[in-house]
Amino acid sequence: MINKFKIGLTAQEAALLATNLERFDSLFDARNGLNLARVLIRNAKVKLSNSDNDDSSCSMSLDDINTHEADFENLDQAEKIYQALLDEAHIACVWHDHLSGEDQLYLTDISPLPTNNTHLEVFQISRIAPDDEYPFYPIPNQTTLTKVSLAKWFYIHLPEKANLFDSTESYKTIETGYSTINHTEEENLNTVILTTGSQFNFAEKITRTDAWQDLYKLTERAVDAFPTWQNNQPKPNKIPVSHIDDWLALTQKITKREAETIKKIIVEIFNL
Repeated sequence: MINKFKIGLTAQEAALLATNLERFDSLFDARNGLNLARVLIRNAKVKLSNSDNDDSSCSMSLDDINTHEADFENLDQAEKIYQALLDEAHIACVWHDHLSGEDQLYLTDISPLPTNNTHLEVFQISRIAPDDEYPFYPIPNQTTLTKVSLAKWFYIHLPEKANLFDSTESYKTIETGYSTINHTEEENLNTVILTTGSQFNFAEKITRTDAWQDLYKLTERAVDAFPTWQNNQPKPNKIPVSHIDDWLALTQKITKREAETIKKIIVEIFNL
């Protein structure tokens, strides 16, 4: 069953959720489960069409049969949605690594600016094991995408599904994803900031540095994910500080140096 309350979803999870098939763990499970039900549906149709049979002896009602048939149609749509999302998830992974500089983990030359655009944004990237042929190469089908960017994607392609991913409808007013145009504008803005940096005070200068921006993004991600992790702990209000260290390092993939600062922020925000 898909956990629709997660902050990030894979392309497959999003496709299942959008087609009312979130009770299945994967498209494979959905196809397999619905195929197994075909025999039951066929037998139920025969019984229900036979006027001599008592309806109470049938294991499935007409509504059950209609629901199963609708599920087959939904599954076909889910597979098409998945393929479309997966194509753009790959683009999002390339953009994510290009902007973060992490493409140097698996590329030896300087990678050019990606040319394809997508409204999807990476929430947490998944990578190939470092001992494989292409160390740390992203795995798009296992990478999770932010729910608001999924809402934006569905708003453009299937508007009636968008609210499933962002009920606040913030996707209507904010820009998400990766665009050659948007990031070219960002680069131009950064050039202006560098050339006019002397006009800013210390606080303005420090918040415009890449180091500060990176720390802010890591902190924002950790603070968003912390409540879910906290609620799953045996004693959510008395979590040992060492457990927070482990969570930041192992789950959030944050280095020890940055984790020390982020941990202090979490402790203050959540009154731990």
